[in-house]
Amino acid sequence: MPRNQTKRVTIRLTPEEYHTLMWKRIEAAGVTWRDFIFKMCTEGKIVSNDALRELNKELHYQGNNLNQLTRLAHRGEIRVVDLSELRKLYERLLDEIRKAGED
Repeated sequence: MPRNQTKRVTIRLTPEEYHTLMWKRIEAAGVTWRDFIFKMCTEGKIVSNDALRELNKELHYQGNNLNQLTRLAHRGEIRVVDLSELRKLYERLLDEIRKAGED
């Protein structure tokens, strides 16, 4: 019975990333791209860290805030901004990344 493969996933890679992935696929005995990527995604090691997930969400919000502040600064509507909270968030994020790398 044929499989109904109707969903598509697309990613963009640099030429170097594509080359690296291509050689890994060839080393895997020349399986198809679909089989190689599916197997890596379903059986490969995925590192999950709830603290990083929460920090990433907060970093996203802070990035939006920083973009808004940048627009206001370019329009001359603000001149001085206190970025100490953003710096603390970056420091926490770097600490969590270091901890995750030690595991």
